[in-house]
Amino acid sequence: MSNDRPSKLRARNSGVGTIIGITLVLFMLGVLGWLALNGRAIEQYLRETMVMEVMMERDVKEVDVMQFRKLLDTQPFTASTGFITADEAAELMKKELGEDFLGVTGTNPLTASIQLHLKPAYAQPDSMKWIAEHLRQDHRTGDVSYNATVLENVDANLKKLTLIGGLFCLLLLIIAVALINNTIRLSIYRKRFLIRTMHLVGATQWFIKRPFLGRSLWQGLVAAVLAIGLLVGMLALARNYVPDLLAFTDVRALGILFAGVLVLGLLISLLSTWFAVRRYLRMNTDELNFS
Repeated sequence: MSNDRPSKLRARNSGVGTIIGITLVLFMLGVLGWLALNGRAIEQYLRETMVMEVMMERDVKEVDVMQFRKLLDTQPFTASTGFITADEAAELMKKELGEDFLGVTGTNPLTASIQLHLKPAYAQPDSMKWIAEHLRQDHRTGDVSYNATVLENVDANLKKLTLIGGLFCLLLLIIAVALINNTIRLSIYRKRFLIRTMHLVGATQWFIKRPFLGRSLWQGLVAAVLAIGLLVGMLALARNYVPDLLAFTDVRALGILFAGVLVLGLLISLLSTWFAVRRYLRMNTDELNFS
């Protein structure tokens, strides 16, 4: 009885250590996944805020402008439109400049315009260039303007961030799998002679693997739940101290993130245990002594 206590204590400590190791790795992957999901949300937001200003010709009647606006509303690239009269444009200019520029010019040089909000899929440099050229061909439009430089910078920076983030995610995933695999292999290592003995007396591979796989699934589940708890705590702290950081986080994204952490924890634990037990089953006695 006294000899069993140290063995049980070592087994318990090994299991706790395995769970802690898996939890920390899953937490790091969860943080990286959250950053990736928010990066996509920020990209979507930036594209949704891209606006093209369609200036109308001065002699175009308001009824013709309304017809042109209705035509724009039917286009596949349009998310929404807004109409600004010449007088409203003058008021906006007055607020921006802080002085009445009409007193200098005597007349309102501004014309009515339509604010064209594009769907995110069309908020691309090539697409917006084509849309602007297409709209300029209409006799009712005077000019079409949008901030091409900002759009190109956003597009280029997002591509770089996506590439760097993807490579970093891949690297961290490889490190995570290696760490979890090593942790589980170490926990199974002390039972390698038991595995070999059971195999020699005729036990099937599935019979030997089953208790290890069941334990690994339990450890993966506990570790995933703990990692999700740490992520929830981190997000709660972020909401209290940096609320703007969660501006682009929604319930759906968090659901995907937590489900991913859970599946990843179970999958990595199960596969690592499967291959570790399989490795010891294939070893002979001499290899077990020196492994």
